[in-house]
Amino acid sequence: SASVCDLSLLVSPFVALLLDIMIVAGLQKLAKRKGPYDVNPGLLDYLTMDTYAFPAGHASRAAMLSKFFLNHLVLAIPLRILLVLWALCVGFSRVMIGRHHITDVLSGFAFGYLQFRLVELIWMSSNTCQMLISIW
Repeated sequence: SASVCDLSLLVSPFVALLLDIMIVAGLQKLAKRKGPYDVNPGLLDYLTMDTYAFPAGHASRAAMLSKFFLNHLVLAIPLRILLVLWALCVGFSRVMIGRHHITDVLSGFAFGYLQFRLVELIWMSSNTCQMLISIW
């Protein structure tokens, strides 16, 4: 029973990533905002649902994963700084290559953080999981 509960910490980021993919794709289909350059999407863009710019999915996922690692791993200060810098570089590189506006990236960061909070809010702690299994 404890091993099932220990898996919840490993499964949590994958559930969050799937949630992010669905939410970002839905928001992009609703907003239908194009990137700063009028570039025709290629086949890979259609397969990865990366045809619209708002919100920036790469930024959303980078923010969510970095927040997850910052909350759940014991990292030295230099590694924590590198993790935040990595997320910022992922987001702003999308602006630099012309796929997103700065507001797309900033909103992606915000959505990633909010999705992290949602998953953390509804996810069962290991203790709660063990208690429920012991009752069963």
